Amino acid sequence: MTYAEHVDQVTAWITSGDLDAAAAGLVAARRAGGGAGLRPLLEPVAGLPRPQLTALVHALLRQRRAHGGWPVDSVLGAVCPLLPPDLPPDLVAELLTFAVDSSYDLPVMTLAGLVAQQLRHGALPPAVLALMERRKRESLWLRELAASAAARAVR
Repeated sequence: MTYAEHVDQVTAWITSGDLDAAAAGLVAARRAGGGAGLRPLLEPVAGLPRPQLTALVHALLRQRRAHGGWPVDSVLGAVCPLLPPDLPPDLVAELLTFAVDSSYDLPVMTLAGLVAQQLRHGALPPAVLALMERRKRESLWLRELAASAAARAVR
């Protein structure tokens, strides 16, 4: 199957609402490669309404648990910046776990947004604090969130 055929198949699955198949297809297309990179794959994803986008992220997280590897991580990492700023706490926690465990570095503003959402619900796990410490030089906002999280952890 060519990369263009993968993209067409993923678009068809998204259109039909089969988000588990779409997640598997996104990963397969990423694994197959292609000179166009992730942009053609993300076009149909970017237009998804919030519930479908969230469901797709859950499907990608299931793919990650079942199969792992850089193709899943790179697709999941590329989709995360498309997420809305008010996610359910369980999804935020799972995405922060992904950020800690993955070799893929989430964009710093996406990471900061997830951290800010988590701080609304509670303290950050130590592994997330360590990740923020490693990456805080990339963003003033992340530095400020790290200071807030550290102060909250002391309380």
